[in-house]
Amino acid sequence: MSDTDDEGFIGLPPGMTAPVDSTSGTIKRDRPERPRAGRDEIVFFPVVPGTPSIAPAPAAEDTVVEIPAPAVDDATSIRVSRHSAPGWRLVIDGRESVAVGGPLYLGRSPIATAGHPQASVFAVDDAAKSVSKTHALLELDGGVLWVSDLDSTNGVWVVPAGEDAREVLPGTRAVVPAGADLQLGDLVIQVECG
Repeated sequence: MSDTDDEGFIGLPPGMTAPVDSTSGTIKRDRPERPRAGRDEIVFFPVVPGTPSIAPAPAAEDTVVEIPAPAVDDATSIRVSRHSAPGWRLVIDGRESVAVGGPLYLGRSPIATAGHPQASVFAVDDAAKSVSKTHALLELDGGVLWVSDLDSTNGVWVVPAGEDAREVLPGTRAVVPAGADLQLGDLVIQVECG
């Protein structure tokens, strides 16, 4: 065997050499410089399936601004009836109930996107993995519940009581009436209001 043989390993083409660290023998690669934020602080917080995730409040800076509380009198107070807004709920497998009070991402391991960074997330159990990681978005608009398919693999279907299923096309949203079933992949979620 000659000095140029690598004992069966494929090497670089003739004339090309990779920079090698003389102390460790590893190949050095140029890495692009990434922009750094003001703080390189990573904060992790636990997410429990079935509960809305709440991001921790940002750390206070050096300045504190105090906002005085407005005066309250009969002219400025608002009275809200207990029955003013319907309460939307999702019932999964007849056991798990989740309130919908604002934007809500559904999926196996959903994350809120830049479009709705303060949205809640709800992770569903789906052993068959027919539900995408971030499958759908539920939104309330004027007391009406809407669902959007977030380019899921197995689709979103709205099945109003006593009617045929309607497919929600990716990137569009559809009204979800009270009493309807919402189908994400193979998972069926009952939608209740009231």
